[in-house]
Amino acid sequence: MPGLALKLAPREQVLINGVIVENGPRRTQIVIRSEDAAILRLREALDEKDVIGPATRAYYAAQKALKGDLTEPDDLYDIDTALDALAAHFRDETRRQIVEDARFACSVGNFYRAMRYLKPCIEEEQDRAALL
Repeated sequence: MPGLALKLAPREQVLINGVIVENGPRRTQIVIRSEDAAILRLREALDEKDVIGPATRAYYAAQKALKGDLTEPDDLYDIDTALDALAAHFRDETRRQIVEDARFACSVGNFYRAMRYLKPCIEEEQDRAALL
């Protein structure tokens, strides 16, 4: 049975199904066997101030959903709106497919997978912002 292997640095924190887990003083690896586990490395988490464009907005909205911070029914609409803005931003089919894959993942409640799809988009957006 395959799983997600997390290699953790000393004292690294991860959010697993709403619980913050901190690694001990040594590097370690843990394997998550549950396919529906919600996992977020806290070093990869965006803060609201980090939202600089459509990619980070969509990633942040999915992150909030993963963390269980969605309090309003409109919050899911916010994810869809952010993904619409991101799709409109892209011209090539490859990137548009990334957005559609992220949209599908959100529609089935797999926000972690949506964030994984969006990760290259936010890295590109952050690189562009650094050049300005």
